[in-house]
Amino acid sequence: MSKIYDAIIIGSGAAAFSAADWLCKENVKNIAILAENRMSGTSRNTGSDKQTYYKLSMDGYSQDSPYKMASDIYSAGCCDGEKMYLQALHSTRCFLRLCDYGVGFPTDEYGGFPGYKTDHDDTVRATSIGPLTSKVMTEKLENVVLEKNGTPLFDNRQVVEIIKQDGRATGVLALNTETNEFESFYAHNIIAATGAPACIYENSVYPESQHGMTGVLLEAGVRLCNFSQWQYGMASVDFRWNVSGSFMQVLPRFVSVDEYGKKHEFLRECFSSDEEMCDNIFLKGYQWPFSYSRAEKSSRVDVAVHEEIKKGRKVYLDYTKNPDGFSFENLSEEAKDYLLKNGVSAKTPIERLEKLNPKAIQVYARQNIDLYKEKLRIAVCAQHNNGGVFTDNNYETDIKGLYVIGEAAGTFGLARPGGTALNDTQVGGLLCAKHIGGKKRSEIFEKSVTELTEKYKDFKIDKTIDYSHIKTKMSGSAAFIRNKEECISLLGEIKELLSDYPLRHKSLSDYFYDKDMLISAKALLETIIGEMSLTGSRGGAVFVENGKKTEENIFYRKHLTLTDKGGISFAETKPVPRIEEAFEKYLREE
Repeated sequence: MSKIYDAIIIGSGAAAFSAADWLCKENVKNIAILAENRMSGTSRNTGSDKQTYYKLSMDGYSQDSPYKMASDIYSAGCCDGEKMYLQALHSTRCFLRLCDYGVGFPTDEYGGFPGYKTDHDDTVRATSIGPLTSKVMTEKLENVVLEKNGTPLFDNRQVVEIIKQDGRATGVLALNTETNEFESFYAHNIIAATGAPACIYENSVYPESQHGMTGVLLEAGVRLCNFSQWQYGMASVDFRWNVSGSFMQVLPRFVSVDEYGKKHEFLRECFSSDEEMCDNIFLKGYQWPFSYSRAEKSSRVDVAVHEEIKKGRKVYLDYTKNPDGFSFENLSEEAKDYLLKNGVSAKTPIERLEKLNPKAIQVYARQNIDLYKEKLRIAVCAQHNNGGVFTDNNYETDIKGLYVIGEAAGTFGLARPGGTALNDTQVGGLLCAKHIGGKKRSEIFEKSVTELTEKYKDFKIDKTIDYSHIKTKMSGSAAFIRNKEECISLLGEIKELLSDYPLRHKSLSDYFYDKDMLISAKALLETIIGEMSLTGSRGGAVFVENGKKTEENIFYRKHLTLTDKGGISFAETKPVPRIEEAFEKYLREE
């Protein structure tokens, strides 16, 4: 009989290590971590100009409260007020733990934490340690979990199935990608911290090592929440990195190049004046994700980039030259004030970026990309899934004993302030750990690995298998511009592939990766078609039906979209709670 753990955590990013550490603090120490590749994944390998962490204001003078923070996030629509309150209520505790672990968030001379404005937010709750905030968070948490707490980590384990007993999660089946053999791990609780299904899009800012396992969770029987709500934004594609914040605020030149090498500065054609064009390039810094509500404003930049690529052209950012028509004097007061306040009035975008955020230049220099000399090829890319697996306030799914945290969980709605995802990795880990710490254990009956893997015994190697065309079609038809007729056609194609999914592939690992991709893409298309035919364009996407852009039906902003076995339903969102009981009540309960 193999060892039975109190909890198994799947993943090796900020959410996974957060959960592992909080479990130890709850005295749940019989735990283990499974990772596909400890050094892969989104937390360790992504960032932006200054990757944001969003938390309650702690600068010492801003008026803020958990209720206010929760209400601000909730106001964007389609998210649960109770969850937003929990996100806000526990943000300070989680943030200060990271500070104690050595994540060096900036402080002023009095020890306050100064902040700045991030996208989808008008406060100064945002903070950062630079382009690699989530990487450093992951490394500091990892050090505590593996070195100080001594939690075992099993690397090179690709989880391919959730094992259930009487409808309850009791373990996982994993492929050891080093030995190509199956292994089973049993536990009273399973925590999936595996990120979004990053594998479903060709144009993606996720690292190529990030796959997710949403398909595995769907096969286990979970529901999805707000799965259609994604964020898309401009990113470099030869090296995947978000070009948000200061990458836009220094006003680079946008240029496309056709198949004959002819260059075209296309952006000026999309705006009524040079001043409007420059102001909207600047605003993309705060307003980096595409937003339907800004489709005729700063998000017109995203649409213009997308249209140029559809024409078969490659689109670049050029930091060596100003956009045609640029004039510092003619910028809006907001843009001028920001740049002057930061001592940035240099002649060219690269000189301005050097003054404003030299670390942003260094990110590319480490990849042998010299922004002083080279143009940066970009596209509008999938960046974050605001939705995901439906969970309760403890991050437990409909399947008892199965928890989903981090980006894999369906926490947010139509929009979210930049950096809330990193706060969510920490709060989700805390809340599921507290719930697990207070639970009773049930008896677990094990199955043999042979019994669990009988269905794969006839697997064959076939180097010709390739499903990459599905990712290309997903980016073309089901990303930030969604065409209903094309989505329906693509859904039919994927259903046909899954109905006769062959037991052969380039490798056993690729067989499971692509199966997960197809299942996840199918669920997304079902959600898009079922939901947006009613809601219209909204959030981070435009919905096109019969060749026409649809308008939003705002009635649905007060609802969550639930996907279950391909069907769509709506549930009313719960408001942000106001707790006004007398203090003595809680003192007596102690």
